[in-house]
Amino acid sequence: MPDLIKTEALVIYTTRWQESSKIVHLFSEEHGYIKAIAKGAFRPKSHFRGVLETLNFIEIIISQKSTRSLQIISQAAMLNSFLKIREDLQKTSIAFAILEIIKKLLSTHEPVSDFFRYTTDLLSALNDTGSKYTRAYLWHFLLVLSQTLGFGWEFDKCLRCKKTPAVFPVELEYQNGGVLCGNCHQPQPRRISSLTEKQLTMLTKFSQLAPVDLEEFNAAVFPDFIDILLQHLTYHTELALDLKSLKWYV
Repeated sequence: MPDLIKTEALVIYTTRWQESSKIVHLFSEEHGYIKAIAKGAFRPKSHFRGVLETLNFIEIIISQKSTRSLQIISQAAMLNSFLKIREDLQKTSIAFAILEIIKKLLSTHEPVSDFFRYTTDLLSALNDTGSKYTRAYLWHFLLVLSQTLGFGWEFDKCLRCKKTPAVFPVELEYQNGGVLCGNCHQPQPRRISSLTEKQLTMLTKFSQLAPVDLEEFNAAVFPDFIDILLQHLTYHTELALDLKSLKWYV
């Protein structure tokens, strides 16, 4: 007899399977990354219609059998469709970039329940925010993901001299995930990874915020860190992170 698994999950990706079914990629709290089949999902009267769509936060029951390579979804119910994200192109770009990264980096990873809860909280905060600086939500996700994978960023000491930075600007260094103080790097005009003392203090506090508090962060005073944060992940995972979703991002 198959076992029944009931879990909350994010729908990461779906693809058609045969005529009327779909394969669904899920990120769950207790079981990590799951691939399962929803039989008849494309039929007009299917109870899966509108539920098993990318980005939806759902509760799901899966029939699991060790002899099957793909498990079978028996029930699914909507918890949050993040409608306000879908209505905003910038928010959609950020949210789908997050899903792309999870698919690339966590599809073979063991369950990370704290990070799952963090991700759903972040998407809820992104959904509800009225801030136009939504890029900060992706910055925060990339910082927390790096920490979760074991090679997070540190901003309080220079990577080279090991002292608290006293000479500015400092330079972000993606390979080791930290900063080089003004004494330890050669300043270059217009480097987007250079930070003033005020910016470094703000970024340090930002990295420790809860998702619900990100709306108060003033991202306008910063350059866009997305590229350097992705370079950091690419360097440590050796996986290319050319995110299609960010092509919508302005």
